[in-house]
Amino acid sequence: MSKINALLLPTFLFSMLALSASGQDTPPAGQGAPPAGQAAPPAGAAVPRNPAFRRFMPPTFDPLANTQPPVSDDWLTFSHDPQRSGWNNADTTFTTSNVSGLKLLWSTQLAVTPSPFAAQTLTAPVVVSGVQTPDGPKTVAYTISGDSTLYAIDADTGKLLWQKAFPNPSTPVKEANWMCTDTEQATPVIDKDKGVIYFTTDDGDLRAASLADGSPTLTPTPIAPPDVRNWSLNLVNGVIYTSMGRGCGGDAAQPMVSGNVTAVDVHDPAHVTVNKVYTGFWRPAGPWNRGGPVLGPEGVYVQTADGRYDPASGFFAESVVAIRLGGQGIADSFTPSNWRYMNAHDLDLGAGSPVVFPFHGHALIATGAKESIEYLLDANELGGFDHNTPLYASPKLGNDSDVLEQYGIWGGDATWQNAAGDRYIYVPLWNAPSKDAPTFPHVNGDVSQGSIMAFQVIDNDDKFSLQPAWISGVVEAPDSPAVVNGVVFAVGTGEQTLQNPGHHIIRDRFAAAKVRNTPVGHQILYAFDAETGKQLYSSENLLTSWDHFSQPVISHGEVFVVSYDGHVSAFGLK
Repeated sequence: MSKINALLLPTFLFSMLALSASGQDTPPAGQGAPPAGQAAPPAGAAVPRNPAFRRFMPPTFDPLANTQPPVSDDWLTFSHDPQRSGWNNADTTFTTSNVSGLKLLWSTQLAVTPSPFAAQTLTAPVVVSGVQTPDGPKTVAYTISGDSTLYAIDADTGKLLWQKAFPNPSTPVKEANWMCTDTEQATPVIDKDKGVIYFTTDDGDLRAASLADGSPTLTPTPIAPPDVRNWSLNLVNGVIYTSMGRGCGGDAAQPMVSGNVTAVDVHDPAHVTVNKVYTGFWRPAGPWNRGGPVLGPEGVYVQTADGRYDPASGFFAESVVAIRLGGQGIADSFTPSNWRYMNAHDLDLGAGSPVVFPFHGHALIATGAKESIEYLLDANELGGFDHNTPLYASPKLGNDSDVLEQYGIWGGDATWQNAAGDRYIYVPLWNAPSKDAPTFPHVNGDVSQGSIMAFQVIDNDDKFSLQPAWISGVVEAPDSPAVVNGVVFAVGTGEQTLQNPGHHIIRDRFAAAKVRNTPVGHQILYAFDAETGKQLYSSENLLTSWDHFSQPVISHGEVFVVSYDGHVSAFGLK
């Protein structure tokens, strides 16, 4: 049994004052409604505090709360940990001295048929050790396919241990296309203590299964209409978080799903509670950063799409938005001051994904997106008092033409700290650097098709900045990088980054999807020195397919990648 609550933003600050004093859960008649023609959350929605109110609230008791990832060789969620660091901070298998000896250990073909519309066939894997199986404890990798089949694979051998299918019985309310693919795409999350993996399926349900055999451990919980496009799951203190954007999915009662962050309290599997916080209504301003909700001191953070920026009316387009833990409303937001220009050119922040990390007593966020400006934000005070002022904004790193495709930062940043305490940020950039990009002391390889850019975080009397460290070439569209023990791993995806050939929108949905799903190359796994960017390894032609919205996963001495054609592959030194 589950209960769903939706949080609706008030239109007037006065209504917020009245509600705060009275303890009411719903706005007064005529207040708090979205603009005419926009879909509202269900009647009786609770009202969060107005973001402007955060300035008058007591500061976070611990400004570094929820910024330090757990030390673990397991990879339990997208980008390793709830903060999305992309840093396996426990594994010492790989070093800058031995990673050149990397080998393809196995490659397992799963029984999946790629969708004609979806560029992603399998989610990035999650990996956990100590799973009890009939053959003893094993390290197991899990992924879910677009047709909502969950797979468990022996990480040492590549043998398929089990699979569970969850077909969607509903009839879509609108035709699929390459942006709304009617497929599952959210990376699952593992609760190792409970021996459970949580995942969503294309019918709109949150599910949980035993790590050992896939048997259900939670009654399927509806959290959205079918065919919604939601993003990587996160787990914080017994609450599952996911975000929904792009206006995909729906049913007769809700023909379009508004952008939101969904929090599902699974402490008591018999009494599951679902809270939703909206960042916009209908399609505009929905969060779609591939890391999903990212944990930090103010709650979980997401990045939103193009649309209207009008916080008083409930629209947070082109923004980094902090959602209170438990889905208890919006805590804070940052919106670049040129958001109107970004909106006009489809340069929304959703293409990137933030990383939260502690540095010199401060909680910081690093992020960027299509416009190719890398930001540093104070995770406790996004955008300063006016919500528009970052701690630091880099020069333009790429995308000189300010186009919506082919160029810019696509994917999540990663971070790493060396033994001396130097903190680095690693940024995936599509195509060539900007003519205004900073000078890097180390330039490695051909950077014209894509690159990983590395920056060192600098603190000059609490004035933070990013100092260029190195740039290394990655062939064809790098995605989110990952780090372990002084080695950065990145994948050149080989995917087609063109969306509108000749700058003309293709109206036929099959023809448009064919353009997106015709690759320009194949995957290449790279390893770089985390401090100099020197290339230490390339898989060259070992991988023959391509991928989309994924990342290399490093766990227990192996590097895992997935591909469009349904392969899960593992590299190692064995």
